[in-house]
Amino acid sequence: MTEYQFETHQPINLYVEIGKGGVDLHAEDTTETRVAIVGPDADDVLVELDGDQLRIIAPRQRGGLFGGDRRLDVTVTLPSHSNVATKLGSADLRSTGTIGACDVRTGSGDLVLDEIAGESLIESGSGDVTIDRADERLRIKSGSGDIRLGHAAQDVVISTGSGDVQIREADGPTAVKTGSGDLSIGRALTDVGLTTGSGDLEIKAIAAGRVQVKGASGDVRVGVPAGIPVWTDVSTVSGRIHSTLEGAGEPEEGADYVELRAKTVSGDILLTQV
Repeated sequence: MTEYQFETHQPINLYVEIGKGGVDLHAEDTTETRVAIVGPDADDVLVELDGDQLRIIAPRQRGGLFGGDRRLDVTVTLPSHSNVATKLGSADLRSTGTIGACDVRTGSGDLVLDEIAGESLIESGSGDVTIDRADERLRIKSGSGDIRLGHAAQDVVISTGSGDVQIREADGPTAVKTGSGDLSIGRALTDVGLTTGSGDLEIKAIAAGRVQVKGASGDVRVGVPAGIPVWTDVSTVSGRIHSTLEGAGEPEEGADYVELRAKTVSGDILLTQV
């Protein structure tokens, strides 16, 4: 194991570049940053702190960054709210505690992040992405990985080729698009746009705002709390439409209401009172 220790009284900007292996980040209330590296090339990894910028860069292997099979495991303990940027091949990334803004890019590694406090961009080729909480604007792009997001406090934009997307709570405007995966939101407070080719689409409860849902062969399910006025424009070519919504009349001035548009080709559409 190769270890480094730096005095850091404020959040830092961390950049990590490795191919195969794993990166574990522990964001804590600390005045020092500690780095531990395990692997056959551990001593050859560049680790340097310049001001508030900490760089951890693995040596290039035959075939480029993503070539070779020499694994490196990097563990970093750093101050809370530090910003994180990565360029990873097949390496996994995990974080505990609260990190700041993220610019995370990976080829096939899985990402598991605890809490993100800053505006962030996540790009993954085929790895799964799991984020417990995002406090600022979040964009996620994935080729085929599944995406799971716990609580999104601000607006979210997600696009994936064939992966499933699950969001437990969405406080801000949310837009999700996938080619063939299922899309599911547990609770949404405002505007939602969902688009998929063959997956199912579900919003368990939408409190207010505009909802636009487009699918091909998948089913659509949208729940609206009792007492919330709803304006609907729903259609399907060969599927069935069923609604248990109760009329709530015209919304009072300044009151919440839902404007719902849903369209499928062969999928069913179900609107429910919750």
